[in-house]
Amino acid sequence: MSEYTTVEIEIPDTECLIKALEEMGYKPIVSLDKAIQLIGYQGDKRLQKAHIIIPRSQISSASNDIGFEMVDGKYIAHISEYDRFFKVNKLKQLYGRHKLKKMIKLKASKYSIKSETVDNNGDIKIKIRIRG
Repeated sequence: MSEYTTVEIEIPDTECLIKALEEMGYKPIVSLDKAIQLIGYQGDKRLQKAHIIIPRSQISSASNDIGFEMVDGKYIAHISEYDRFFKVNKLKQLYGRHKLKKMIKLKASKYSIKSETVDNNGDIKIKIRIRG
């Protein structure tokens, strides 16, 4: 049985987390009212619970669920040792982009995106314009 590792990802915004996961190609299960137990690769229920889950069926037949649990106002990720290929840094970048766009939309009169590029390493670069 594979062990889960808890990863501090410092992500507080549910909407932006879900959008980032969807952009990565996942269709997460969302249960904000009550955390759900994660399922292991053999179909066994694990002790770890999460509010947002990437079901193992969306990852591979040898995977466990990947879960995001809200703890103290931010999400932590539960990722098993066999699912370490999950791109946490990519998730953080996509989350950051969605969070930035959300903030710009809320302050639409003052800011806009000047440019958005992805470099050879896959890092997202966004330049912001302050309207004057």
